[in-house]
Amino acid sequence: MAGLERIRCPAVTVAILERPLPSDVAGAMARPAHLRRFAGIRLETTARRARAELAGAFAEAGLNGAPVRDALVRDVARLADVFAGITGAATLRVRLEPVPGDGCKYFHADSVGIRLLCTYRGPGTWWLPDDAVERAALGSGDNAAVVRDPARIQVLAAGHVALLKGDAWPGNRGRGAVHRSPPADRGAGPRLLLSIDHETD
Repeated sequence: MAGLERIRCPAVTVAILERPLPSDVAGAMARPAHLRRFAGIRLETTARRARAELAGAFAEAGLNGAPVRDALVRDVARLADVFAGITGAATLRVRLEPVPGDGCKYFHADSVGIRLLCTYRGPGTWWLPDDAVERAALGSGDNAAVVRDPARIQVLAAGHVALLKGDAWPGNRGRGAVHRSPPADRGAGPRLLLSIDHETD
């Protein structure tokens, strides 16, 4: 996935692949009835084991429709492999969960190394370029104080793959990518968000 490797550059805190949803995933997301009983998954795995372990985790979490399950397994396993190749992480934490409300509604930086985000259903993550952030206001619960210019807010679309460098990446303390969940659309049902992180120590 060309372009995502840029996240390894010291000056880069966000790398994005602006892809559409794979056609089989898009077709599955157009039938949200398949997701009604899906409670989400949290899985610690490796790139090599991801495909097999994801299939089992989806079945346990109530995602039993073969087309939607198989489409998500293929794409999540592919993204896990990309993430592992870029970060060198041996063990990955994979979360794919419905987000029924606002989620993380305040702009913040994560205390992680690098995090992959991809929204499969619903609006995507909002993020800010470094020079559009008032970092002294982070943690205040006041988005207006954090955002220097609301016109600079960037919005990911469903299918886009983002790598966000956090405060825990070596040499990146105090420079973590600032982002938030989009405002909830109460009439559209929950978002479906994938997050992949390094293993925890």
